[in-house]
Amino acid sequence: MQQLWSDIDAYIESTLIPEDPILLQTLKNTEDKGFPDHLAVAANQGMLLQMLIQMNQCKRVLELGTFAAYSTLWLARALPEDGYILTIEGRDTHAALAQENIDRAALSQQIELKVGRAADILKGLAADVEPFDFIFIDADKQSYPEYLELCLKYSRSGTLIFLDNVIRAGDIINPDNVKPSIEGIRDMYRLMQNHPRLLSSTALQTVGSKGHDGFAMAIVK
Repeated sequence: MQQLWSDIDAYIESTLIPEDPILLQTLKNTEDKGFPDHLAVAANQGMLLQMLIQMNQCKRVLELGTFAAYSTLWLARALPEDGYILTIEGRDTHAALAQENIDRAALSQQIELKVGRAADILKGLAADVEPFDFIFIDADKQSYPEYLELCLKYSRSGTLIFLDNVIRAGDIINPDNVKPSIEGIRDMYRLMQNHPRLLSSTALQTVGSKGHDGFAMAIVK
């Protein structure tokens, strides 16, 4: 099935996703530096993120988990010229590659990359920081509940929160899997259920070039 899922993603991308030299350059530079491409979103997933930002006319974006900045650039290209992204990456090697890809892209939107544990950086933000319109969480899964609560501090009514990789090939419903990453996702689901700060939330499972996984979304009340 994996080959079929990948072939369908390739078909979707070849018909609906325009080639973008900046994004192609980012993928090539990431590959040339020896980093695996499976850590980045697929192109059709990147387009979904872009469309969500466009539909909600977002100007300020927060991203947890930069990796090589492929998703960061998808997010940035959806913003107006005076848009702003704060992206946070915990690994120095990933952050160095991400900054290189960001610099090469030379976009008009402001992209600020901070390096360190996302929770620590979020806790260090000014209390009066302007809220974010869109938040993309794609970092260490065991910390998803903590990240969600911290991100709510920097949200407004209507902020859309998008959390990636929340199905894990069905491991979330396997009682024998008690890995910290899986337990973190389960705790995230429990936290989202009837959360007083969330207007509505859902999750969708997906199949494609990235395998069997999915995402969760929530709208801040």
